[in-house]
Amino acid sequence: MDDRKVGLVVRAARQRRELRQADLATKAIVSQSVVSNIERGRLASVSLDTLRRVASEVDVVVTLTAHWRGGQGDRLIDRAHASLVDFVIAALRGAKWEALPEFTFNHYGDRGSVDVLAWHPGERILLIIEVKATLTDLQDLLASLSKKLRVVPEAARKELGWDPNHIARVVVVAATNLNRAVVARHAATFDTSFPVRSRGVKGWLERPTGSIAGVWFVPSSAVPTATPLVRARVRRRSGRVVA
Repeated sequence: MDDRKVGLVVRAARQRRELRQADLATKAIVSQSVVSNIERGRLASVSLDTLRRVASEVDVVVTLTAHWRGGQGDRLIDRAHASLVDFVIAALRGAKWEALPEFTFNHYGDRGSVDVLAWHPGERILLIIEVKATLTDLQDLLASLSKKLRVVPEAARKELGWDPNHIARVVVVAATNLNRAVVARHAATFDTSFPVRSRGVKGWLERPTGSIAGVWFVPSSAVPTATPLVRARVRRRSGRVVA
C-alpha cells in the first residue's frame, strides 16, 4: 500500500465533496488530527479499521496487498492451498471416503468449483469442503458455501450418481495464528455456521453419521510443502471417482 498515494486520494475525494477535515472527522467519528495524518500519508499511526472508516465516508475504498519475493505471493498461496487439498484428500481416502478435488459446476448461471467434494457410500453423505490457506473475506466464504449447498448436491446426483441422504460442510484452514485470530474475532458467526471444531470433525470423518458443519484446523507440520506436489488424477465414471 502506497501510504502517500492513499492520503492524496482521500484528500482529493474530501475536497471534491467540499468537506473540511473537521467535517470528515465528525462523519467518521475520529479526531481532525487523524484525518490530517491520513491525508499526509502518516498511516503508521492509524489503524486499518480507522483508515477504512474515514475513507469510506468519501467513497474511497482502501485495499491492502502483500508481496513476497518480487511478486511470487500468488504462487506461495497456491502451493499452500494445494498442499492442504492433497492432505485432505489423503485423509478422506484413508477414512474410506471417495474424494474429488476441484469439482466444477455450472447450473443456470451459478458456476464455480468445490475444493474437495467427498462421498461416503455407506452413509450416503455428501461432504462439501472449502480449503483456505488464509482466511480473508468471511462474507465471501459464507456466500460461496451457501451457493454450493444449493447447487452442488443436484450436480453431484447428475454427474456422479451420488444421491445423498445428508449434506455436510467443512472449512479446512491452515492452523496459523492469523487464521485462529480471525475465527476468534468472528466467534459468533463461526459458532453458528460451523459449530464443530477440529477434533469433532476428525472423529466424524472416521465414523460419519448424519450431517456436520465445522472448521478443521490443519497444522503446518501435517502438510508437507518441501517436495513437489503431485495431484491425484481422477476421472468421473458411473458415479465413482477413480484414482
